[in-house]
Amino acid sequence: MISMWCWGAYPMWGMWWIFPLMGLLFLIVMFFVMPRLCGGRGGFCGARRYDDIENLRREITDLKDEIAKLRERE
Repeated sequence: MISMWCWGAYPMWGMWWIFPLMGLLFLIVMFFVMPRLCGGRGGFCGARRYDDIENLRREITDLKDEIAKLRERE
């Protein structure tokens, strides 16, 4: 009787190689792509922080305009 792990029989050698490949792809996505999506300007995780930065920039611009108007009055 030939065992299942013997070189003469290949019962486990079908499309089973795809599962480790899918696992490796999943790890690559989790370790490299997700932090970039969550930490960058865009994406679903970084959108709120980007909006906060834009609001602060708008407020700074408004304050600079008000300072310029006050200096013109003097």
